[in-house]
Amino acid sequence: MGRHLNLIISAVVLSMLLAISAGAENLRLSWHPSGYGGGGRFTNIAIDPSNPKTVYVGSDVAGIYRSRDGGNHFELIGKGLEGFGVADIAINPAAPHQIVALTDDGLYYSINQGDGWIRISGEIRYPSRFFGSRLLLFTRNSLWIGTDTKGVFKIPLNNLKVPPQPVQGLERFKVNGLTVYEGYLYAGTSRGVYRMEGQAWKPQHQGLLQGSVEITDIASSRNSLYLVEKQGGLFRWNATTLAWESRPVSLEPKAKSYRALLVHPNNPDLVFIGSHPENWPHLLYKTRDGGTTWKSVLSFQVDPEAPPNWTNTFSGLEEMAFVPGTPQSLFLADWWNLWQTADHGDHWYQKHHGLQNTVINDLKMHPRNPKTLYLCAADNGLMISDDSGKKWRRAMNGVADGHAQEIEIFPSDPSRLVLLMNPWGKKGRIHLYESRNAGATWKDIGFPVPLETLPKRGYVDGLATNVELDPLSDDTIYVGTNGHGVYKTVNAGKNWAPMNQGLTTPYIKGPGALLVHPRLPGVLFASTQAGGIYKSTNGASSWQRVTTGGERFTFGMAIDPSTPSRIVAGCAGNTILISNNDGKSWQEIHLPVTASPQMAVYSVAFHLRRPGLVLAGTTRYDVRATEGLFISTDSAKTFRQVPMDLPKVNMTVITSTADEPAAAYIGFNGTGLFRIELGEKP
Repeated sequence: MGRHLNLIISAVVLSMLLAISAGAENLRLSWHPSGYGGGGRFTNIAIDPSNPKTVYVGSDVAGIYRSRDGGNHFELIGKGLEGFGVADIAINPAAPHQIVALTDDGLYYSINQGDGWIRISGEIRYPSRFFGSRLLLFTRNSLWIGTDTKGVFKIPLNNLKVPPQPVQGLERFKVNGLTVYEGYLYAGTSRGVYRMEGQAWKPQHQGLLQGSVEITDIASSRNSLYLVEKQGGLFRWNATTLAWESRPVSLEPKAKSYRALLVHPNNPDLVFIGSHPENWPHLLYKTRDGGTTWKSVLSFQVDPEAPPNWTNTFSGLEEMAFVPGTPQSLFLADWWNLWQTADHGDHWYQKHHGLQNTVINDLKMHPRNPKTLYLCAADNGLMISDDSGKKWRRAMNGVADGHAQEIEIFPSDPSRLVLLMNPWGKKGRIHLYESRNAGATWKDIGFPVPLETLPKRGYVDGLATNVELDPLSDDTIYVGTNGHGVYKTVNAGKNWAPMNQGLTTPYIKGPGALLVHPRLPGVLFASTQAGGIYKSTNGASSWQRVTTGGERFTFGMAIDPSTPSRIVAGCAGNTILISNNDGKSWQEIHLPVTASPQMAVYSVAFHLRRPGLVLAGTTRYDVRATEGLFISTDSAKTFRQVPMDLPKVNMTVITSTADEPAAAYIGFNGTGLFRIELGEKP
């Protein structure tokens, strides 16, 4: 009897595991990119020499995108890739399915065109803000790697998985580019240009202007070698005099400094250089005679199907690449778009389909029309879609450019909105805007905040983080900040007052980190870094901490719409706090993964129509791969991990849909917005 009972129990357990696995598998197959295209810094380009329709593009925060149709459409790839700041991508010309990527997290290797990645080395990485060009160089027998703090390394091509060997001599230099000319390896560095002779690096500075030592790029073509010096611009090597010759740009306006270089593979006199992204305006120049005369490249045409951006032209050149076999066709990656030309660079056309490379801070759905989405993004501000994310338009009329943080919609009048912004470089004020016409125009209802020095803590930045509406009064609005605490207005923004009595850790951060209870007038919750959760029962006039544990870091919160007494909050160490009595007491729930001091649950959400269904998204403080998404079907008592082939970038916001079948939108810190289908109601 006992043996039969054990078999029965085993069968039941197995069936439960299979059901969970099947459910998880369904979730894995239901991720859908939802916009909006473009929107971030594209760092490098690699094109398959055996099939030029296969194009790879790197990002500073999202990893790698791949196109199989010559750059018309892209998809996010990179299972196993944990470095999302991509400094360079290179394809092995002898085996094009083999790809190497140098990232801020390490050196990675793929044998299946980027579908999956293995980290070769975590020590060899490139975390600088300004990456170099051609930092990965395949030669006949070796792969060479340039880094920003450790010099140059090499790996034999017959075994790319072996530990890279250091090439002594440039350890203290930032390498900005590698190239081969007349059988020698050259390195352009922050302290000049060097050539490898035997086993030693030899300086090659003859002819360079005095003080011109910061080589920002270097490239070679048939019988020609060029470099770009940051201040001096283009130099060409003279093989007769054995010295560099200056080929300065003779046009106005001149760039304040220079960075990127591209030389035609078959015509060494056709050269492109660009201005350094740190200086404005951003300029691109072209020469057909090796730098004797120059032409400014001015024709950049945006795709009429693309969503409007804060900039609609070339902006901050990162890297250029010729299409193999089609030398008149080039790609250009910059700080906002990918561009392509078919006429040797005279006219450029925007590419954006699938390149949703942006930081998402918030997403709200129209309460009466769920197809209308309001998206708060870094850099581009507020984006609105009327078709569930297929097309997006920018809605920033009257708003200072910068990072859109959060938007709220008035339930009594959905055409009335408030938008919280963090504009670039503007401190001393909370930038809050109100619209009475569904975002067509905006009015500033913001207020000043103290400029005195904030606490010297790495997690405190003084930025605005949250905005909340009072369910009983359209004129009462609350704003949360990371450093200045909570502010409140009772007259629709005419006057504001700080509301921090008892809020001893006013460092509020996370989606829903400031919440107004939907059914209890005057009850609010504030989730803080280093202080846990506070509760107010008098409209924020005073606060009391309701969690224990000392300097606990808590982030996003959510209130169960079916049972408002139930509240969940994301917490450091891959844990979740849950209260079933309006915050009077809290229970700690551990996610089914190993806790990490670098990891936290950052975003949480209840499904609006599916009682018991809870989603939790994770983040890492060091901007590495997270544990991803977790789901609960028992009101946050237990969770299971959701399989995903997407790179596990920090999840910044989760917004559930209001209809069946159940779905949710997941906003990422770099890879844009995805919709996940959660299946039919059981």
